[in-house]
Amino acid sequence: MISIAVVAHQARIVEATELARSLDAVISVDDGTLRAEGNHLQAWRMTAERESDYALVLEDDAQPVPGFVEQAELALAVAPEPVVSFYTGMTRPKRWQERIAPAIAKADQAGSHWMVSTHVLHAVAVAIHVSLREDWLDFADGSKLPIDERLTAWCLARDHKVAYSWPSLCNHADGPTLVRHANTGNTTGPRKAWRTGSRATWTPQSVPM
Repeated sequence: MISIAVVAHQARIVEATELARSLDAVISVDDGTLRAEGNHLQAWRMTAERESDYALVLEDDAQPVPGFVEQAELALAVAPEPVVSFYTGMTRPKRWQERIAPAIAKADQAGSHWMVSTHVLHAVAVAIHVSLREDWLDFADGSKLPIDERLTAWCLARDHKVAYSWPSLCNHADGPTLVRHANTGNTTGPRKAWRTGSRATWTPQSVPM
């Protein structure tokens, strides 16, 4: 159901290789010419090597929950939107935290399994229905934005919403970033998910973020 690719930076090649092996994923390594955004796009192209319903790209510092592939398949089978993020981070982007916190409270109160937004806030673990992959790649090739902002621009241009799994199915290694983002600024605090976990069953019920 899912074709998975891992984006690898040379500084994290060991971690990326282990992650790819654990998920039966292909791996895209920057040869020094791609840079971060080009490497992400190469990873998205590599997902086409396997027939699937969804393409999923993870960064090399993603930390999937145990049983991640099975959980992702269950979640994607009922995802309320065609673009899915399996990570919702604390502290970053800073300006979004005032929206995320109340959305989490609403999701918990309602028993919702998803929070829906218009933006891709993180590129840690993003899935796209394969019917949209070529359009995404065509759009992305003409942009110079960082990959998360490029995904957001595409979603806004095409009126695609983004569904965030709740809880997150991926955490994030809380180490120094290798890429500087304009929306990060001087933000301090853990580069971690608000909450991670799994579910016996997933439903499409969602709340807005």
